[in-house]
This record gives sequence, C-alpha cells and structure tokens, in this order.
Amino acid sequence: MGLLLPAVQAAREAARRMQCSNNLKQQGLALHNYHDTYGNFPPGAYPQSPPRGRQPSWIFRTFPYMEQQVIYEQATFNGTDWTGQDQPDRNWALKNGTTVPTYRCPSNDMPQMDSQGTNSDTRALGAPDAISVQVADYAGIAGTYYDPRNMTNNPSPNRSNYGLATFNGVMASVGGTAQPGYVDFASITDGSSNTICIGEESSYYIDSITNARSDCRASNWAGGMWTCAPAGDSDWWLNLTVVRYPINWNNATDGSHCPGYKKHTIIRSNHPGGAMVTRADGSVSFLTESMDLNLFMKLCSRNDGMVISEP
Repeated sequence: MGLLLPAVQAAREAARRMQCSNNLKQQGLALHNYHDTYGNFPPGAYPQSPPRGRQPSWIFRTFPYMEQQVIYEQATFNGTDWTGQDQPDRNWALKNGTTVPTYRCPSNDMPQMDSQGTNSDTRALGAPDAISVQVADYAGIAGTYYDPRNMTNNPSPNRSNYGLATFNGVMASVGGTAQPGYVDFASITDGSSNTICIGEESSYYIDSITNARSDCRASNWAGGMWTCAPAGDSDWWLNLTVVRYPINWNNATDGSHCPGYKKHTIIRSNHPGGAMVTRADGSVSFLTESMDLNLFMKLCSRNDGMVISEP
C-alpha cells in the first residue's frame, strides 16, 4: 500500500494537470476567436464609466467563444458597476451562483466561490444582502514590473517607465496615458509563441516564515471573475497581473500576507514544480518554478525585442 498510494496520487495529479491544460487551451482559442471578430485581443482593463462604474473583465468578454453565449446575452452593460461596490450592479442575478468550470483548476484547494455583500442601490433592484461569485484560477498578463532589457530598472520611481506595468503584455490596459491602443497580433513583435497571455493562479500563497496561507488570486476581489479594474495607472487590477515575482514565489519578508495583492499577483499552482500558462499563439506550456526571472519577464512582455533562450 505504501508503494501504491504515491502512484495513485501521481496518476490523479496527471489527470488534473491535463484538465488544467485543456482549460487554458480553451481560453487561448477563445482569445483567438475574439481577435478574429474584433481585430484585437480583449482589453485587460478598460476605463470605468463615471462615476466609478467598473467594466466587465476579459474573461466575461470572451464568454461568447467559450460556449457561454446565453450568459453573455443576458448581461447589462450600461449604468452598472460590475464590482458592485459604488454603483448599482445590474448583473447581480446573472453572477449569483453562476460557475464556468473552464476557469477552475481541478488541483486548486481554494474556494471556487466568494460571498460578496451588495450595496443599497443593488438591493433596491431586488438583490439579497450578499451574492456568491466565482473566483477564477487564471489571470491575464497585463505587463511586467521590470523592463526585461534592464532588470535593475524598477518602473515605480520613474514615471517614464511606468507604462511597462500595464501596457507591455498581451492583456494590456486600454485607455491609459502610455499606450491607449488595443493589442493585436501585429503588436506582439516578439512573436506569439514567445509571449505569455494567461497564467495560472490556483494555489494558496504560503508564507515561508509563518506558513500562513492566503488566497491571493487576481480574481479574489469585488466582482470576482466578472470584472476588471479602471484602465491606466491604477493602483489595482482585477483578473490581471503585472508580473513581478518568480513562479510559485513564497518568500516575502515584510509581513505581507499577499505580496503584490490586486496588482502583482503571483503565477502559481498546486502542480508540482511549476505552473501552466497559455501563449499568444494558443499553445499551453508548463513553466518550472526554477525558471530565471529575467527569462520569465521576457516571456511576459510582447515587445521587448529580447531573444528567448529556452532552458
């Protein structure tokens, strides 16, 4: 039995990893179909409608290409706040309890749903005090915290470089000051096979000192998988990450329970040794947690012009 149990566990994990890979493949195909329809990839973040009406996420925008057309056609896009924080959430009933299995990694041991309170304007529409929304296990790559051409160049103190933080990835922010345009295949000058567009976030952050576990997914905030944050140089994003840390990184020393939460969330998984990603050409890869950070940054930037040397 002692010999059999590890073999059974390994077989089960192999099946789960295959299902996760299939999830990411379906998401990549949906992005391509979206591009075929609109001539560009869906925006990772989009300007909010005043006052503070947050827009739908890239995940929801691809629903018609994920066999979720029925859900998409029921949505209200005007006069609503998809986070449900500051304005009426006219899609509360659509979101409440709805699950899409393609955004759930079977190896994930975190909750699939999150109970979120509703505001008074939403309750006036008939909503209960709280609704249950799905939290996605995958995040779009909006950009890189460091310039892959110079890893010592931290963009935060230098505003001229800050555009890297939200605009040099495939799932970039639209409507900011640095690069307001949409991303299409032509703008992925590094090559679609050399550029990551979606990464897995499907395991707890485990503090290396305290062993405390935290759910730090980019989707784990108001609105869950349904919404994005304001575009441009916002201090937070939803269902996106601006890559700053290595894969499966756990080594914060400043007491952070979620390093980079709502901004630089970490690509991570329960698959032993690394995490799954989708490249812009639609292919799915497993990247090891030992990958050099500079190489990882190169893969997350669509236009740095750096040569990729696969380990």
